[in-house]
Amino acid sequence: MLTPREHKKLEKYVKGMDVRRMAAAFDALGEPNRCLIFRALLKHDNVIVSQIAAAVGISEPLASQHLKVLLNADLVERVKDGKRVYYTINLTDPLVNALKNVVEA
Repeated sequence: MLTPREHKKLEKYVKGMDVRRMAAAFDALGEPNRCLIFRALLKHDNVIVSQIAAAVGISEPLASQHLKVLLNADLVERVKDGKRVYYTINLTDPLVNALKNVVEA
């Protein structure tokens, strides 16, 4: 059983985070192919859609749709270079870094 002081600390801890952000990230990673894409991008950054699709074993349009979900959840970033679009993990986000540590453990 928690002491009143421990209860107050726990309450402050729980209320001190953006649960919507965490829920959006977990929702995006709730699909197995997106988990594989996220993991692939942890290993290699600046990857184009065709490379991701080939690595995961899915079509390019499907890979593109999955990347859009990961992008909307701020888990990945994209950089355009002419006609090519490169995807990489959003390492500026503390939640993404925490997920990276878990996935790579």
